[in-house]
Amino acid sequence: MKKRMTYLAVLLLVCLSTLSVSAATQTFTDVPKDSWSAPYVYDLVERGIVSGYGDGTFGPENTVERGEYAKMLVGISGLPLSTSRVSPYVDVPSDQWYFPYINSCLRYITGYSTNSGLYFRPEWEASREDVAAALVKVLGLNVSAFPDPTAYLAERFSDVDSISTHNRPYVAAAVAKGYLTGDQEGTFRGKDPIIRAEVAAILCRAFPKK
Repeated sequence: MKKRMTYLAVLLLVCLSTLSVSAATQTFTDVPKDSWSAPYVYDLVERGIVSGYGDGTFGPENTVERGEYAKMLVGISGLPLSTSRVSPYVDVPSDQWYFPYINSCLRYITGYSTNSGLYFRPEWEASREDVAAALVKVLGLNVSAFPDPTAYLAERFSDVDSISTHNRPYVAAAVAKGYLTGDQEGTFRGKDPIIRAEVAAILCRAFPKK
């Protein structure tokens, strides 16, 4: 009996070790280990912040929806998950998966006010400036350190007008911290949609693994 128990214990340890190795070496066919985004993507996968699509792909070039970004931001920042069953947004019903995450981000991701009510647009593509603004708000960075954010950003990007005036202090703070950068053409493209690989990089920079 004692030998049998020892054998079972060893077998269990081997199985657990195999599972650990399998999880640690998980790869996506569209995120090779030598790609620029691989360290960020696999870091967030390991931490349970993002996942693939079930077909062996991650979709690094796919754009991120606003509802998806809310979930990522809550997950990596440790924001308490809202238990409220009421949303201020007309288009965020309580039976949708993104409901608690959007409710948790009410102070950080702004909605859209219209004559028919307040909308979040959870399935719209998240823009680069919105991602930067929400991130800086969650981190509680001091944006007053940039009394003239337009001038600060204009020194670095040729398209400062692509960034909404109200978001420029937050973008300036995010850029100063190195969380977001521009492209090789020297533009920021504030209203452009952001892709999954870029969000992975931004979140890893802002919330490095401890």
